[in-house]
Amino acid sequence: MSDRFNILIVDDEQKICEILSEILDGEGYKTYTAYNGADALDSIRKYDIDLMLLDIKLPDMDGITVLKKIKKLSSFVSVVMISAFGTVALAVEALKSGADDFIEKPLETNRILTTIKNVLEKVELRKESNLLKSEIIEKYRILGDSLQIRKVLELIDKIALSTGLVLIRGESGVGKELVARNLHFKSGRAAKPFIKVNCAALPGELIENELFGHEKGAFTGAYTRKSGQFELANNGTLFLDEVGDMSLQAQSKVLRAIEDNEIQRLGGTKPIKVDVRIITATNKNLQHLISEGHFREDLFHRINVLSINVPPLRQRKDDITLMADYFLKNACIDNNQPLKTLSKKAIQFLKHQDWPGNVRELKHLMEKAAILIEDAIIDIDDIEAIIGKEERGLTGVDRIEIDDAKKKFEKKYILSILNKTGWHITKAAKMLGIDRSTLFRKMKKLCIRK
Repeated sequence: MSDRFNILIVDDEQKICEILSEILDGEGYKTYTAYNGADALDSIRKYDIDLMLLDIKLPDMDGITVLKKIKKLSSFVSVVMISAFGTVALAVEALKSGADDFIEKPLETNRILTTIKNVLEKVELRKESNLLKSEIIEKYRILGDSLQIRKVLELIDKIALSTGLVLIRGESGVGKELVARNLHFKSGRAAKPFIKVNCAALPGELIENELFGHEKGAFTGAYTRKSGQFELANNGTLFLDEVGDMSLQAQSKVLRAIEDNEIQRLGGTKPIKVDVRIITATNKNLQHLISEGHFREDLFHRINVLSINVPPLRQRKDDITLMADYFLKNACIDNNQPLKTLSKKAIQFLKHQDWPGNVRELKHLMEKAAILIEDAIIDIDDIEAIIGKEERGLTGVDRIEIDDAKKKFEKKYILSILNKTGWHITKAAKMLGIDRSTLFRKMKKLCIRK
């Protein structure tokens, strides 16, 4: 753990800084020193500091003042206060001001190292959490710079912080879920759950159980109580995808839940309060469904407080170059393939397609190209060949060949990383961009043994 962290030692006594640096350098940490508050603040601006050992008494300003200034510069720097004049009141003030711990002088090596280890474990967890959040946001990033998609992004920014219900419309595959997730990420509920329910995938008799849950004994097979998605999304966002496929009975209960901010489990008698922001999406014409008696008009007006229309890919072909390159690069990385690029002719060919499957169709095409095409530059002939095979329909043999190719490349790549790191699992997992448990699962699945 130590070789990944930078520690700044701030003390006006040079000898103490030298001793601490020698101890921490010996433990594998990278250390920096400062002898006053001003230099400490400069070091925070200049270096990527993870932890600061900060003396209370400094020649230019007191340590508490430095601590408060640091927290304004960067909330990610952890601080351990050091003082020869330790009192309970001083320790409390330091902790209230944002310090992670407080150590009294004279300093004991074991106490210092234990404190640093404990604090840096929290730093590591925070880094992993921030990395995970950034990866999730990147995974659901809306790609494009066309006028049409810029309007969508502006609308997301405008309404994300509101509490109003949102209806997202658009053809299948345009990225309605991406819009819903970005609304959630940019809302005040971002740290709370985002729960997706695909209404089209659940039969009418199951959708209510999925949304509202059930009590034990509510029906045959209900052996335990089950919380519904409304409860699981409490204080967060509930995304009802393909809401036009929901049964009329379920629509009635959803409307009641929205209006009363409460639900009732199947077989239950007590109402349960919920605080959920509802985002819905559909690829159907809800007004047409209303006229046919398949969708409640009162529910439509309730969910259509704010509306976002996501344009089909054929209406924003200026975005195809950016999207195709992005999908191809990520598909190569995900499938352990050498990075590939599209030729200018291939790009032009993609721009002239109608894309009935929209963004989803383009993404799947780039995934196939990453796996099936061996050349570094993918040309128009390669794309036409893949599309031709898709139009004929993949046979069982084709699918087996694709799966075998993926497994073969993945196994070869993981083995090369393991050999490069001397079969050091932690280092190999880090180079692969996955955690240890995921690497172990892949090794077991691919029969990789030393």
